[in-house]
Amino acid sequence: MTMLTLLRCKTRLSRFGVLALALVGSADTALADRIVTKDGRIIPAKKARVEGAGYRFTFEHGEIVLPDKSLVREVEIEGDMSEYVPQNEDEKKKLADGYVKHSGKWLSAAAYKDELRRQFEAGKKRTEEIKAHSKWGTGWTKTTQHFIFETNTSPDLLDYYAELLEAYYDLQDSRIGIKPTPSLSRTKMKVNIFKSDDDFHENVAAEDVRNSPSTMGYFWSYDKTLNFFHDYEEPSRSTWVALHECTHLLTYLIDPQYRAQIWVNEAVADYFGSSKVYKGKNGKLVIEPGEVQTDRVLTVQEALRNEKEAGPATADGGKKKDKKFRGFTKLEDLFMLTREQFDGFQYAHAWSFVYFLMNAQDGKYEKGFNKFFKGLYTLEKGIESKPVGGDGKMVEPKFIRDYLLKRIGVKDTAALEAEWRQFIAAIPIEGPEARLKRGLYAVNMWEFEDAIPDLDAAIAGGVKDPRAWAYRARAKWLQGDFEAAITDQKKAIEMDPLHAGYRYSLSNVMAQWHAIQSAGPDTKRIKFGDGEKIKNDEAKVIAGLASELDPENDRFREWFETFE
Repeated sequence: MTMLTLLRCKTRLSRFGVLALALVGSADTALADRIVTKDGRIIPAKKARVEGAGYRFTFEHGEIVLPDKSLVREVEIEGDMSEYVPQNEDEKKKLADGYVKHSGKWLSAAAYKDELRRQFEAGKKRTEEIKAHSKWGTGWTKTTQHFIFETNTSPDLLDYYAELLEAYYDLQDSRIGIKPTPSLSRTKMKVNIFKSDDDFHENVAAEDVRNSPSTMGYFWSYDKTLNFFHDYEEPSRSTWVALHECTHLLTYLIDPQYRAQIWVNEAVADYFGSSKVYKGKNGKLVIEPGEVQTDRVLTVQEALRNEKEAGPATADGGKKKDKKFRGFTKLEDLFMLTREQFDGFQYAHAWSFVYFLMNAQDGKYEKGFNKFFKGLYTLEKGIESKPVGGDGKMVEPKFIRDYLLKRIGVKDTAALEAEWRQFIAAIPIEGPEARLKRGLYAVNMWEFEDAIPDLDAAIAGGVKDPRAWAYRARAKWLQGDFEAAITDQKKAIEMDPLHAGYRYSLSNVMAQWHAIQSAGPDTKRIKFGDGEKIKNDEAKVIAGLASELDPENDRFREWFETFE
């Protein structure tokens, strides 16, 4: 029997692509000015000038006017220096001598032209390299101490994920000790990182995953592979998936035959998936597990309120089947949940219980829980297991409960549950922000009926994050409300005019809507085929501007090239 652990996220809608260099026709037409945003993005523009309290940016496919300078750190005027204001006498002299400012340096006209030519040739070479590796099976590979990586994203992302998972291996090895069997110790686990959700679903080996648009990552013991795609719109989500699924991979290495209890398996993976990842002072990645998930806290806090308002009998009875009125999952019930019963609502409870054990009362239970986790997965002496599914083995849920209580030094389950309830109820969360996060998650899960009320509430509550409108646009688009989706997507662009992904999505929605109107009343969705050219001038201009705002995004370039 093999294990297939899936992380589901129904996001076949937003195709935020892969790295490449974009539209550069020749060295002579290279874009002159550069915009440096507050979040560190560098955007080339044909012309960038101060206008009033903000800026006017001119691109090949349109202009963007910013009312203020809040999104921009600085603007570098290059090439055409006729409007450049010298900052001192030295710069005045350089301008008089015909020098040009480029990337913060002053160059002679000849040197500037040589630099443009060099950049053009380098860009052309990189574009050709990216294209040559863009199809799955032709990508880049890298072998590290414990893994073999393959990706068709980019060399930079290959290095990032290789460092991330090796750092995570070391972290878990230090916590629980990873001692694979002799056979597995000689086997490097394969990690496949795809350039998009489409690419992922079209090329993964697991047939169930290919037919499940909700899955965004999985570990499969059958072929010993970890698989996920890189989300260019929200890279942190891909990091979360990578760590979550790698947790399953590492517990498999500890004991390939052990079949874990669902609440422990997913709660621990969720706890470690929610890590803070950053570069340390030595330049290496640091992983700090246990970030609070406000959307999951909100779900459990609402369950506590539902139980209080409905009363225990109603909360456990009829209303429990209604998501809006589900009461708190009692600890004894959580311990006994089956895989079939374990949905997103129970995910929130399981994560919150582990988060409680790791943080309550200054870590009162943390050491005991870590011993429990290590002992359970290594099946230390005294833990009874029984055969299951051919060569597998499992531990009875009741034994797991008793073993946990023993390790954390608790005899009274009811008292522990009361502590858990009190701890989660006391976590301060900002209502609109939590509703936003849960709404974003629900959109990613294709749970649009749940997502839209949360996003509506977040917007009504004063959230200013443009993702609220962008994600609501996705939900409405996938529900067939194209006009509302276009309105919301335009609002997101209004709030963040330099966001290439929002313009890319708007172009997609507009092209879809136009094609559906042309196809007839019974058509609900259009899928543009390979090589098919789209005739829609307005959507094309928006796609072109998206590719200019993110010139290293190959997906945006490919989409733009599908237009006539």
